[in-house]
Amino acid sequence: MAVAVLLVGWLVHADTLDFAALGLFLEAPHLLIADLAALAFAVLLGALRWRLLLRLVDVRLPLGRALQLHLTGLFFNIVIPGNIGGDVVKSIYVARDVEPAQRPGVFLIAFVDRVMGVASLVVLALIVTLLQGPAAWETPARRELAIGVAILAAVTFAAPILVLALVRRIGSRGARRAEDAAPVAGLAGRLVASARLAATRPGMLLAALGLAIALHVTGLGLFATLTAAITAQDASVAGVASVYPVGMLTLVVPISYAGIGVGHVAFERLFAIIGLGGGATVFNVFLIGQTTPCLLGALPYLALRRGAAPPTEAEAAAQHAGEAR
Repeated sequence: MAVAVLLVGWLVHADTLDFAALGLFLEAPHLLIADLAALAFAVLLGALRWRLLLRLVDVRLPLGRALQLHLTGLFFNIVIPGNIGGDVVKSIYVARDVEPAQRPGVFLIAFVDRVMGVASLVVLALIVTLLQGPAAWETPARRELAIGVAILAAVTFAAPILVLALVRRIGSRGARRAEDAAPVAGLAGRLVASARLAATRPGMLLAALGLAIALHVTGLGLFATLTAAITAQDASVAGVASVYPVGMLTLVVPISYAGIGVGHVAFERLFAIIGLGGGATVFNVFLIGQTTPCLLGALPYLALRRGAAPPTEAEAAAQHAGEAR
């Protein structure tokens, strides 16, 4: 939070961040409607993606329930520093309603869902870079950006292939040992477990990746619209698209609360690469416009609180034994 305050303060002092631009939503109600519509569509896509991924561990969730829990997760992603608390909260509510043996898989899906979101941004950045053609190499800054995207894409594609090869080489028994080593190497264990899930139903994983890319394309469309309205510059959608995925990837790095400050600086620099100004201001309007309505996720959470309490381990074991008999 201190990093976020320092970075935002520095941008304001340098006259590169204008909070007055937030009044745009009042001056142009159609932009507010577009913002809310984009958010609603993104929530739907996010819930569908998570619901689809849960099927990898044989958990089937009704769409209404998935939307309720996804909105709750978005609320906690905002109020809990770290941008991951919501994933845990919604997984807890799913885990309490499934068999004890399925619960580790439910929490693993939260990890897979987060990795899928990052991978989809990398794929989108690569697609946009390739579509630019020679324009991606016009200036040294653009060339460095294109090379960075290519390296990031290579790592993103190579890592799953290597993990899958490792899983096949060591077999299921060795893979389970890697998963059991979570207290020592949690990330490695989760990667191996995720690879095993992907190997069983790759088509389902690709469908989830498609939903994730569609979600980011929706955000890109809104971001480009806000850029044109706020900066009053000749900002092409292609130009904004060339930097949007990279800018959003900076929010993944856990440096500041919800990426505040880091994202502002990143977009200010990225906009300069494509010859535009006001990147920090556009990102500020986009961020607040997309996160503030998520506070309404407190309502489905309160509804969940009125539901039945999750069973204890002893109660779950007794229930499972009774069903077995």
